[in-house]
Amino acid sequence: MSHLDALRRSPLFVRVPEEALRDTARIVIERQFQPGTLLLEQDVTGDTLHILTHGMVRVTRASVAGRERILGDIYAPSVVGETAVLDQGERSASVRAMTEVRTLMLHREHFEQLLQRHPRLLWNLTVMLAQRVTALNDELIVLGQDTQAALAHVFAGMYRQRLAAGMPDAPVLPLSTADVMARVSASRETVTRVLRRMEQQGLLKTTPAGVRLLDPALLEELSLNSDDLD
Repeated sequence: MSHLDALRRSPLFVRVPEEALRDTARIVIERQFQPGTLLLEQDVTGDTLHILTHGMVRVTRASVAGRERILGDIYAPSVVGETAVLDQGERSASVRAMTEVRTLMLHREHFEQLLQRHPRLLWNLTVMLAQRVTALNDELIVLGQDTQAALAHVFAGMYRQRLAAGMPDAPVLPLSTADVMARVSASRETVTRVLRRMEQQGLLKTTPAGVRLLDPALLEELSLNSDDLD
C-alpha cells in the first residue's frame, strides 16, 4: 500500500484536500514494529506521532506504585502519540505492538506545519480527541458500577473495534485473565467469578486464545442496560 493510500484510510485525513495528502506523504517516515515492541513509552518526552496503517497496539498506564492498567486497544487505521506532540510534554501512557504493526511517523515540527497549511487536519484531530474523551467518560461511569457491567461494556466495545478494523475473528478478544484484571482494575478472584457467571449465561467462553464472545448482540444490549446484569 502506498503512503497516499494509507493516509486516505486514516480518520485524521478525512475530507482533506489532495494537496494535504501529498504534503504528508512526502515527509512521513515508515516504521515497523514486531509484537511486544514499544512504540511509545510513558513519562518520556514525545516529539512524534504514529499513523497506524496495519496491526493493533495496546495502551497502558502505570501508577506511581508501578501497577499497570490497560486503557484499551487501538487498531489501524488510527493515530497514537498525538497528545504529547500537541502539548510538548511527556507521554501519558505507553503503547505496545500486540501484532506486527506498521506506521507512518510524523515529527512535531512537520505536523505543526501541516496543521497551519491545512486547517481541516486540526478539525479532524479535534473530532478524534473528542471521541476518545467521550469513550473514556462512558467507561469511567460503567467502571463505577459492578464488575460484570464493566466487563460487558469493555467486551462490547472491543468487539465493535475489531469489526470496524476488519479482523478475521472479531468475536475472539485477545485478553488473558491478567489482561482483564488490568483492564477493569479488579482482583483475580472477582474476574474469575464474573467470567464464570458470564459463561453460564451463554455470553462468552474463555479459551487459550482469549475471550470468545458467543452472543455479541446480547452482550451489547446488556452493556447498555447494566441493571439487567444483576
